[in-house]
Amino acid sequence: MPVPAKNTSNHTDLVGDARKCLYDQSRLLAPDATLSAIHDLKHWVGEELAFEEAASASFGRIISELAHSEYLDQLPPLLNKFDRLVCAYFIRRGSVPSFHGFCNAWREGVLQRVLLFAEEGLELNDPGDPPVPYALLVAGRLGRREQTLDDENRYFLIWREGDSTYFDRFVYRIMAILEQCGLTGNVGPADIDRFLWRGSLADWQRVTSSHSDARNRACPDLLADLRQVCGDPDVGSEAERLGRLNLERYRSGAPFAALAGPRLAEPVALTILRGIRVEKSGEHVGSFNVARSGLDPLVHAVRLLALQQDLDPAPTLERLSALTQLRVLEEPFAKRLEGAYHLLAGLKIGREMVLEKPYINLASLPATQQQKLKEALRSVSQLQRHLRRMLVKLRRREK
Repeated sequence: MPVPAKNTSNHTDLVGDARKCLYDQSRLLAPDATLSAIHDLKHWVGEELAFEEAASASFGRIISELAHSEYLDQLPPLLNKFDRLVCAYFIRRGSVPSFHGFCNAWREGVLQRVLLFAEEGLELNDPGDPPVPYALLVAGRLGRREQTLDDENRYFLIWREGDSTYFDRFVYRIMAILEQCGLTGNVGPADIDRFLWRGSLADWQRVTSSHSDARNRACPDLLADLRQVCGDPDVGSEAERLGRLNLERYRSGAPFAALAGPRLAEPVALTILRGIRVEKSGEHVGSFNVARSGLDPLVHAVRLLALQQDLDPAPTLERLSALTQLRVLEEPFAKRLEGAYHLLAGLKIGREMVLEKPYINLASLPATQQQKLKEALRSVSQLQRHLRRMLVKLRRREK
């Protein structure tokens, strides 16, 4: 049975810490100064509460507008409006989990509308309802509930049974709508099958269990992020079950080592002397790619550990919490990794918000931020070493 990942945050801890801080500081003040400080605190809390209530109402309204949209040309303006709202919230709060939460709910709502529009067809003579139940599953950021403004997901359209005639046309309608909304990135005609795979449950079973079809086989560790986002729940749960069944063989021994090898080879932006390694020439001289050389190695290493422990698809922070509870990771180390994740993911979101590639120029960061970044990258490198030691132990057990 999968081990449920626990939530890493607790609002009661925040309230408790605030009370303790108030108590500790007020002990040093005179009565009139204490009263003045509490009044100032009350005013600040009121402002923050008003901001959160307004933000909640704004997001609620745009989600409602999306759910009631009737025409395709309503989607692009709504997408732009959402981007402005979520970016404004992140600038105020700087919260990576909140940013992910808003983007998760929004992207799932968008996908539901896209499927409904695609079912209706682009022409009056297009077929209406699908001939058999189907489900849309996703692996990647949205699968583990870490959606951002970018789309680096892989989608899987799976139907119960029958031929693909209807669904071949259906997929191209979906792709046309996603392209109109700017949600396909750089996907070309040759990449459609990789971006949005389609097939029956029987096809899906063959693909997930295949060892020879390298072009179509779903990346095994990516399946650890697989979950249904739309469609028939029975088809979706069966597709998830088949994906999990495929993962069983990779949880130990040589298959796990083979799976982990390429992930552990992902570079972390550290020099031999443990400084930050930057580009020496070209367009991004003096910068490093915070996604490719920091965030991705962290997320992928944690996902491998979660796969080995049979954890449900979950955000990286929740996986770290669950791995700590299972004593796979020591709590102090896991806390450092959580801090690294917040920093690296926040930097990447900042680049997305200004429509830039995820390159960070060290000269633009203050010395304290550079030091925090260096410590975060060292924690990621330490996690990779932890995994390598695990692999060595696995190999010794097999001998």
